[in-house]
Amino acid sequence: MDGKITYIHRRLWPALVSLAGRFPKQRLAALKDVHTPSGKHKLLVTPFPGWVPNEVLQAAQKLTEKQAASQLTSVLSLSS
Repeated sequence: MDGKITYIHRRLWPALVSLAGRFPKQRLAALKDVHTPSGKHKLLVTPFPGWVPNEVLQAAQKLTEKQAASQLTSVLSLSS
């Protein structure tokens, strides 16, 4: 949020996916820090929606916009 890396708990993924249209897609990428064989760190980026599991997509479709926004309220208020 606001250009910073924000970790979203998996239980909130359906709400995030439901409201994805409110955010730039590049801001919804999944990031994973991995160690290379040489011991260096490498950041793997999986663009949205490529990282979203089917069950999360299905759950997101069942949420109303109001329900999704309500679930993310605490995350959004913490980022301000």
